[in-house]
Amino acid sequence: MQYTFRGSLLKEGGRTFISIPFNVWEVLGQKGLIPVKVTINDFNFECKLVPKGNGKYYIPIVKDVLKIINSSEELDISFEIISHLTRINNNSPYSIENPIRKIDSIRIIKSRDGLCGQGCVAMLTGVSIEEVITLMKAKTSLSKVIEALDYYGIRHSDKMVYKLKKDQKLPKCCIINTSGHLILFYDGKYYDSSIGILEDFDLNKITGYLEIIL
Repeated sequence: MQYTFRGSLLKEGGRTFISIPFNVWEVLGQKGLIPVKVTINDFNFECKLVPKGNGKYYIPIVKDVLKIINSSEELDISFEIISHLTRINNNSPYSIENPIRKIDSIRIIKSRDGLCGQGCVAMLTGVSIEEVITLMKAKTSLSKVIEALDYYGIRHSDKMVYKLKKDQKLPKCCIINTSGHLILFYDGKYYDSSIGILEDFDLNKITGYLEIIL
């Protein structure tokens, strides 16, 4: 369902928003960060509505969007709820049913410092680190890694598992988070795109892992 209204850009500090002129809790029947597809003067983008309390919400306007729609005039605005943000996995030629490859082995792929997430994705997909960097850009975050996995059709668990329990074993394949540094575990070995293959690893350093479902 489309929700339509007219509104103006609102500046708060160094950020820009559009205030939604109705109680979102009452009209949409949802709370929290709500993923939506927004249209402003025929320009489309996706974002999550930002709650401000008591059903009041803002549409966040990032710099790239602001460059296109920046105006002191009232804007024609509409949005609709979506299940999740597609972002980089939008228009992917792959899917869970048609992944880029079947994961039956891992080849170490090196990446420079700060690109550990891209390195994990490259090793799982078998594509070059350059292609993954082009897709993900030069930023590593778990959310971006998950978007890239979805783009390539790599099946994974729905959420991270935090803190290994005593005597708990890692799944056959997973991405491990070690205080912000991501490495890949596959079939008993640890693949760190910064340094290479590790036969052993201190499990106490693991802050969480995302299972890759083979």
